[in-house]
Amino acid sequence: MQIIYNTVKPFDQLLKKQKAKEGETYRPMYYVVEQPVDEGLLLYHTMTKALILLTPEETDVYKTHPDEMSELIGLWFLVPQSHDDRLLCRQIRDVARMLEKKSDAITSYTIFTTTDCNARCFYCYEMGRPRVPMSKETAECTADYIIKHCYGEKVRLNWFGGEPLFNKAVISLICQRLRKADIDYRSTMATNGYLFDDDTIKEAKDEWNLKWVQITLDGTEKIYNRSKAYIYKGINAYKRVINNIHKLQDANVEVQIRLNIDMHNAENLMELAKQLHQEFPNPKGITVYIRPLFEDTTGNKAIHDSEKRAYIFKKMKDIRHQLSEYGLARPVKMERRILTKICQADNDQCVVIMSTGNIGKCEHYTEEYFIGHIDNDEFDNAIVESFKERREEIDACATCPAYPDCLVLKLCDGYKHCYQESQMEKIRNLHRMMIWAYNNKKHQQNEL
Repeated sequence: MQIIYNTVKPFDQLLKKQKAKEGETYRPMYYVVEQPVDEGLLLYHTMTKALILLTPEETDVYKTHPDEMSELIGLWFLVPQSHDDRLLCRQIRDVARMLEKKSDAITSYTIFTTTDCNARCFYCYEMGRPRVPMSKETAECTADYIIKHCYGEKVRLNWFGGEPLFNKAVISLICQRLRKADIDYRSTMATNGYLFDDDTIKEAKDEWNLKWVQITLDGTEKIYNRSKAYIYKGINAYKRVINNIHKLQDANVEVQIRLNIDMHNAENLMELAKQLHQEFPNPKGITVYIRPLFEDTTGNKAIHDSEKRAYIFKKMKDIRHQLSEYGLARPVKMERRILTKICQADNDQCVVIMSTGNIGKCEHYTEEYFIGHIDNDEFDNAIVESFKERREEIDACATCPAYPDCLVLKLCDGYKHCYQESQMEKIRNLHRMMIWAYNNKKHQQNEL
């Protein structure tokens, strides 16, 4: 048996080795995921984060006589038949949360430069909301707020909107003010990519310290131009955005291309994957990932139709496989910590600053659930805590291999429902992650 990745803290400190009990019947813990490879069988423990490889001979014993696998029992891969796996996972998660180092510093800021946009996507969750650009005065106050509350620690800035480049002047203003205060920062951006040009990319590299951008492509040229419905006339937006992705790649700014899949473009996205492969035969700095649209945030009803949902998830699987063949798929890296937070909404070191100066916890809540304002230091703690509340668990949670890393927030509209397809999607991601981690470890060993 080869241990590829050991158990993470604090699990190994709290429970130590499990002792085998004579006469006890053992089974794999529900959080053990299996993945056959040429050399044997990979086992990944989603709670302890341990990854091991069994030889073919050990695999036979594991399958037929698990009681004899004392080492696997010691590592909690095997537990007694009556063991309450979910209770143990909750206890470990609670302890890990208590052991976390506390900090008053706010180091991650999602900043709405504007809620206006140069596109009119039919699925936009901000549709119908006020279009408000951040003023120069608000930008200055935003920078001062960051300087005051980061306590000198390195800061991450995520430019958001609307379309953040629709009001890029405030990005420069905020960054200039942070540099003068000797604040170490890096930035990222969620953008449609249309407004980039040579000067903006140079400014983004030199002044904004822009590391990566997320750009959404909804299909090939015809589908994309129709879906985005830009306010400009007579311009081929698709070609412009593809050209800008090339420019960003040349400038060593990482581009994460997001494909939003729905019934309107499911067939077309396979062709888009092919075109992206042709456009970027050397995909260095370019990754592509795919996500389904959800009714709760976009008005998409297909996700609740069982046949359409099955069709969409099948297409996602096929497209992701093709992206992987092209070398474009985003790698799923192995988590090496026990998750106690799932996103910025339940993380005390993260806030969202609206173009009005209001402070929130989630970019999907642009008109409500504000916790404060940049003109004072007070937070509404009741709202802060409401963003940490978890959704009630369902029966399927009890035996789901993805449970240890599934922390769904009550206020998260995009994940109100756990369908079998989405559960299988999570498990497929675990398999991809195991293979990636195993191959990466082999590569490292071969280089020694």
